[in-house]
Amino acid sequence: MARRRAEPRKALICRVSVSCEGGEGFPITQAGLLEDRSLSGVSIFVPDPIAVGTKVKIRGRTRELEGIVRYCRPKGANYFVGISLDNEDVTWNHVGAGL
Repeated sequence: MARRRAEPRKALICRVSVSCEGGEGFPITQAGLLEDRSLSGVSIFVPDPIAVGTKVKIRGRTRELEGIVRYCRPKGANYFVGISLDNEDVTWNHVGAGL
């Protein structure tokens, strides 16, 4: 049985940085790779896990998105992280609407 998504997704491979607050209250930033996005979420690969429920900022070359981690699963040597955006990203459907 095929999985059905609530929203369509677009493949969009680009480098990003992902920041969140660490356990000691200090910011933690790691390089990541954005894999796909929808109107209300993104999927990224990062080298270190990020706890579910963590508030994150995703920065690209020109834009920044904020959201909450919904899942984090190991995949190879990295972690596959799903993030629900705080605000819908209305540019997601435009050609060249990268970060």
